[in-house]
Amino acid sequence: MSTVFTIFVHLTAQPAWLALSRQQRSQLIAEHINPLLDKHSRVRVRWFDAEALSARPSDVLTATTDDLQSWSDLMEELRDSPLWSVPYFHVELILPAIEDGYADYEARVG
Repeated sequence: MSTVFTIFVHLTAQPAWLALSRQQRSQLIAEHINPLLDKHSRVRVRWFDAEALSARPSDVLTATTDDLQSWSDLMEELRDSPLWSVPYFHVELILPAIEDGYADYEARVG
């Protein structure tokens, strides 16, 4: 059984992102980000808005995968995308985790 990793990425929206219209934001995501997510289909990505509840981070991206190489490749390509390179978002923290890792350890080791 392969290990499933969940990676939490804390992001803070930058003024350049906030200055875009919602239509421009959607277009940027459709043009630059969705193709990357399709390409790296072994990584399931979800996006959470936190700005109504926290000043920093404003957003949390979660990624779930059993293939850390696919995750690494996706992150490299995201870094090259306008999302990170303009930058529209600042990466505050990348926190990888294993759900119930202790239980998996106990099952394997005893």
